[in-house]
Amino acid sequence: MISVLTGDIVYSTGMQQDTYQGVVALLKKQFSQVQQKYNAVGDIYRGDEFQIQYPTPEHAITSAILIKLALHQSDLSTKPIRCTMSLAFGEYKVYAAKPNTSTGPVFIDSGRGLDNTPRGDLSIHVNEKILPFELILLTRFLNHQLNKLTKAQANLLSLYIEQDFADHSEMAALTGTTRQNISNRLSNIGATLVRDYIDTYNAYLNNL
Repeated sequence: MISVLTGDIVYSTGMQQDTYQGVVALLKKQFSQVQQKYNAVGDIYRGDEFQIQYPTPEHAITSAILIKLALHQSDLSTKPIRCTMSLAFGEYKVYAAKPNTSTGPVFIDSGRGLDNTPRGDLSIHVNEKILPFELILLTRFLNHQLNKLTKAQANLLSLYIEQDFADHSEMAALTGTTRQNISNRLSNIGATLVRDYIDTYNAYLNNL
């Protein structure tokens, strides 16, 4: 089983050319990072859509959230840049050097899932299974939480995830603030709930 993330930049056709080019450059930077960290491979197609294939499924949900946060907090636009995402877990027929030449059910599920995902949200698909209601509800919470973040909050949540959910004392040292301040800020954005969401979803995958 592998995982495939298909994404689409919201309202990309209405962007200024320099903004769009900046988004493409940011995505390519993300592809480089996921390749180094997860041995995953990504590519852009049809101008504003992209796809990433992850050989280890458990890496995908964390990576998807970090990519969404990277776009959200970027300085490319005065408003957060939103991205619709469809993350599928399943089997493949051909695992090629790039996702545009790979084939199989997981690639189809991810692509089709994107068409049915509310704009700006993340959806999850597992081997055409019907997900437990609790996980569907948790994903709806995740979308609600991520979509309402400010750029500063997205930056903090991204750092928290990248630091493997470091304790608040470490986060305070990294951000040059007090432990109480960082605890309040992380609480306001539901950071520990995002952590628990990632753990819960990966536990579900491991039990498939």
